[in-house]
Amino acid sequence: MDYQALYRKYRPQRFDEVVGQDHVTHTLGREVVDGKIAHAYLFAGPRGTGKTTSARLLAKALNCVNRTTEAEPCNACDSCIDIAAGTSLDVIELDAASHNKVDDIREMRINVSTVAAGENARRVYILDEAHMLSRAAGNALLKTLEEPPSHVVFVLATTEPYKLLDTIRSRAQRFDFHPVAHDVLADYLADIARREGFEAGSSALAAVATHARGSVRDAMSLLEQVAALGAGKVDVPGVTRALGIADQEAFSRLAEAIVANDAPGALGLVAELAAQGADLRRFAADSVGFFRGVFLAQYAPNLEEVVDEPAEILAQWRNLAKAMPAADVLRAVDHLGDALMHLRQGREERLVLELAVLRLTRPDTAIDPASLGARIARIEDRMRRADKAGTAAPVESEPQAAPAPLESVPTPVTSAPDDTVASKKPEPEPVSADAGETAEEPGEDATERATEEVTEEPAEEPAASPEAEADPVDLATIEQIWPAVVATMRERAGPSRHALLKEASPVAIEGSAVVFDVPDHLTFHLERLREDASLHAKVSEAINEMIGAALTMEFRAAEEAAADEHDEPVLAAVPDKAELEDAPAATEDPEALVIDMLSGEVVTD
Repeated sequence: MDYQALYRKYRPQRFDEVVGQDHVTHTLGREVVDGKIAHAYLFAGPRGTGKTTSARLLAKALNCVNRTTEAEPCNACDSCIDIAAGTSLDVIELDAASHNKVDDIREMRINVSTVAAGENARRVYILDEAHMLSRAAGNALLKTLEEPPSHVVFVLATTEPYKLLDTIRSRAQRFDFHPVAHDVLADYLADIARREGFEAGSSALAAVATHARGSVRDAMSLLEQVAALGAGKVDVPGVTRALGIADQEAFSRLAEAIVANDAPGALGLVAELAAQGADLRRFAADSVGFFRGVFLAQYAPNLEEVVDEPAEILAQWRNLAKAMPAADVLRAVDHLGDALMHLRQGREERLVLELAVLRLTRPDTAIDPASLGARIARIEDRMRRADKAGTAAPVESEPQAAPAPLESVPTPVTSAPDDTVASKKPEPEPVSADAGETAEEPGEDATERATEEVTEEPAEEPAASPEAEADPVDLATIEQIWPAVVATMRERAGPSRHALLKEASPVAIEGSAVVFDVPDHLTFHLERLREDASLHAKVSEAINEMIGAALTMEFRAAEEAAADEHDEPVLAAVPDKAELEDAPAATEDPEALVIDMLSGEVVTD
């Protein structure tokens, strides 16, 4: 017999040979034993998980004359041999991708009415890739699928069950096939390698199982490819060369380069992978999965229950989760995911990947919020380390920079000698214009200065009131700082309040209140300014910060201010219409008026 691919050679011929789908095989076997066979089944799941194989096993179990008590076919009778060889007349396999028209379904409905070839046999229709049926073909199948003849069983296999019509899904008994667990798949590959006489290492088989992602058919095809490359030897270098993938060390090197901001190291890693012939698109996809694992290791203590990976990879994820900040992990997933999207669009692979790792290792080259956040976090970390390193320096220099204590100045100052008072002054006083008077009465002057120092010192304590001793504020000072106060209100009070304050201008100071004029036509502004007590507090706080004076606010209309200036305003009487006179004709020179308005001059050419 000609050579067969491994996945065809070792296709399961019994229910107990199906890998990783015990929940399906046990249920089907129990239904066969009990004689409770449904008229239609829907097998859904990823590729290479045993959907079509299970459908064939169901057909064998239904038509086998010597099946066991556990519903296992004998694989020796004529029916089992014909079904295994694909020549049985009672098992019809159709590809929905090429039989998706109404005419194809009509022909199948005609064939359904015919009897089975064997005595007491069941006719099984296996419709593979059932999601490829058109809507019209699916609707044409509904009646036959709902009420087929008693000897007919339909099995629909699909990888995308959500594309099937709801009316089809509701008429079939559904079984979901799961991706095969990593450990189970690796053990199965080891058994196949032993049967074939391959020299296979456990780490290499684990790499093949990881790359297959739960598909038994993909795993066996990859095993066959690696064994052919290594002349029967299956090892990790052979797996990486045959599949064009990077080993786990490459992902660790990339993570270390991101943590250390080592852009040359990351770019060198990409160059090495390109020189080795690795698939850079696959490396980007595997890197996203790798950093996803690191992210899960940071937030999921039960990592074994979340992902299906070997223990070595889980340990690697946990080690990197401790050394790599969570922000860097998320940035890696985002940037590498974006790079993978660009690669799928046909961009230049190496350039796209180099730009991605450069943004990861040098956040200053990226302007996205995540990169900016990473840069701020690093700056804050450096500042914290600098603060911890420099905490001891001020303590050592404090005695030298400390001023003379207050107790050094005697509180009971009497008529002490000149040299005694002068020796206790902390600093020499500047020479004033009254030097002659100071020379005549040195003892009395020193006594006054010492008394001022003693009385001024408590003013620095928080309990003292600076308002009582502050100099009175004049209107010129308020006018000088008012633009700056208004500017600070945009951040303190918001844009709307800032717009209100722009219309107010200080005009007077009445006691501790600053009076502001608001144009008389802006009645809304005036009402808002008068009622907003919070704004008054913010403005007073800003003024206090600038000049150290606590003032209150008072707003009024400009016409009120004009009325206050005159106690008894004299209102001019409105003339009667008969008393109105026409204005005299204008006597101004138009040319002179234009020159005056435009500040021009007449130039004679």
